[in-house]
Amino acid sequence: MKENTAIQLVAAKALPALSGATVTYNAERNVYLTTGYTSQAGNTYFKAIRLSNRLAVYYNIGIGYCRTFLNGITLFAFNGTKPELIGQKAFNCHFFSEQDAATQSVLMLKSYLEGQAKLMGATVSERQMLDFSRNLIEETQRKRLA
Repeated sequence: MKENTAIQLVAAKALPALSGATVTYNAERNVYLTTGYTSQAGNTYFKAIRLSNRLAVYYNIGIGYCRTFLNGITLFAFNGTKPELIGQKAFNCHFFSEQDAATQSVLMLKSYLEGQAKLMGATVSERQMLDFSRNLIEETQRKRLA
């Protein structure tokens, strides 16, 4: 329990989207959740956050009267001292599923890494880039053992 409190404090201070947000950990889903708010239309909105030692993946989620929607994904990388925004994508009427959210995150990360490789003049196969991106996103989904 003490470890959960420590990571919540670190996440709230280190990650800009959590400034002032109350964060709870859902052990069943292995995800950190911000406090949601409900719109006048009755829809609830919140962030679901997955962390690893390299990445933070924010899913902007909306729950309507009969569906859960993925409204957007934001990717941050840790540069050693602070988080750096590396990707952001908004969705319109995109039904939420854990698998699809992870797939979208992998594709966003792959795109970012491809751009970085191009800037460096490095040649990396698409398969290697996809596998590496998938592994990094999977790290954010792994349960942490105390």
